[in-house]
Amino acid sequence: MLANTKKSAISRIKLAGFKSIKSAELDFKNLNVFIGANGSGKSNFISFFQMLEFFLGSNEGLAEYVGRNGGSGALMYFGNATTNSIEAEVAFDTDLGMNMYRLELGNQIGGKLYFKDERVSFCAKGQISKTSIIPLGSGGACSRLLQISENDTDFNESQIRTTQTIRGIMRKWSFYQFHNTATDTKIRTASHINDNSYLRSNGENLAAFLFMLQFRFPTVFFSIVDTIRQIAPFINKLELKEEYASPYVRIKWSENPNTDYLLDASQMSDGTIRALALVTLLMQPNRPPLICIDEPELGLHPEAIMIIGDLIKIASENTQIIVSTQSEKLIDCFEPEDIVVVDKGEDGTKFNRLDYEKYKVWLDDYSISETWETNVIGGRP
Repeated sequence: MLANTKKSAISRIKLAGFKSIKSAELDFKNLNVFIGANGSGKSNFISFFQMLEFFLGSNEGLAEYVGRNGGSGALMYFGNATTNSIEAEVAFDTDLGMNMYRLELGNQIGGKLYFKDERVSFCAKGQISKTSIIPLGSGGACSRLLQISENDTDFNESQIRTTQTIRGIMRKWSFYQFHNTATDTKIRTASHINDNSYLRSNGENLAAFLFMLQFRFPTVFFSIVDTIRQIAPFINKLELKEEYASPYVRIKWSENPNTDYLLDASQMSDGTIRALALVTLLMQPNRPPLICIDEPELGLHPEAIMIIGDLIKIASENTQIIVSTQSEKLIDCFEPEDIVVVDKGEDGTKFNRLDYEKYKVWLDDYSISETWETNVIGGRP
């Protein structure tokens, strides 16, 4: 396994039967950048974390995720006529030792999925022979991780503590995709002033979150403003304004330093509002332990992509980050060992971390993007 991961960081994932992934296993670093051709499956891997976020968020989360994504057949490798279940195993470290979460999702009539089996385990550091495996059983439409409480008589105190610890860590893993920035989307509109405990996965509470930063972390807020000015230099001022006699707040901004007239977030370009969400996500003072971002380069100018790349590198010093991208500019911001090459063949999607020693003769003379473009490392159509 790769050693340079942080507290609560994923060290290994096994995934089978999910979308284009028949069977795959991958070790993780603190920074993991997935590159590959269209349809290779890199976003499918990232979306596994979106599914986790859904079903750990509420009892109905799995059903909602399945419904939004076209039913169980669309989530299973070559459909539910070929694949009977989705299986995953996630290993992650804490200060005390190694934790593992395993699930098996089965297919139900009506295009639904159910929790066929779940289990967790914990192994204290240096005590591999004493690994504690805890079968959680079947939870039906709801994860057993959400159902086990302190008063559960099916488990002892140690098992309950282990399960709740693993649940608490996994609930902090966050998936982000800021692609939908149409004029009527919530990322552009007012958000409730109290909806600010964390930045939501689609940025719908961006205004409230920035409002909180403006007053509780002013130094961070002004750093965000300075950074977004590098991306969009026409922005002179960024303000969060409370609506009159309302518990809602809006993003306001101005172009002209000689006027007090403020424009609304609805008047920002798609690229600018996405960039603002990304900069806020990566510069916030209390980042989640794991951040997954799907194609952050969408709609951004090449210079803006490089700024986002630098922010990703800085954030990865104390947060584990997983990114899928097709941007040559973005991948050149990283080291070869950060790159995971994604290819799709007869046996589905495969993942291979870029081996510097194997491609040293190329990488010493050419950038990662140039090496990728020539199809030396794979990940091309």
